[in-house]
Amino acid sequence: MDELGEVNFRLVRSRSSVPRARALLRAKLGEWRAGQAAVETAELVLSELVTNAVRVVVPGDRMIGVRITCRERGAWLRLEVSDVGDGRPEVRWPGELDTGGRGLLIVDALAFCWGVKERSAGIGKTIWAEVVTPAAVPAPTVVGPSVMS
Repeated sequence: MDELGEVNFRLVRSRSSVPRARALLRAKLGEWRAGQAAVETAELVLSELVTNAVRVVVPGDRMIGVRITCRERGAWLRLEVSDVGDGRPEVRWPGELDTGGRGLLIVDALAFCWGVKERSAGIGKTIWAEVVTPAAVPAPTVVGPSVMS
């Protein structure tokens, strides 16, 4: 049976929210008995998504929304981070000496897939990423040549 776990939480728009998000994720994945590889990858992906949301220019003291969905003991994770900022994030290719701008490049490299969707209220966006371990992806079926007698 496919077990499903889900958690939602809000974070203030502060640098301190990045380690807080990682700690909350690690705690929930521990409860859900996720494997270590999934935990490490998910922590890095969530860190980058929350960091981007913290940096987005938004009006007032708007918070960041986080939703984590877990299936198959962490073999499949969906991480969503919502903010009320304008614009759509883009993968950038920073130079060797640039000190930032690698967040979505890291997400793109580690996530099975990722994307952006408008929030249901029409204000802001949700950036989502799916982290999938090899255990969640079925191995391709190899069909040998048929032998005719």
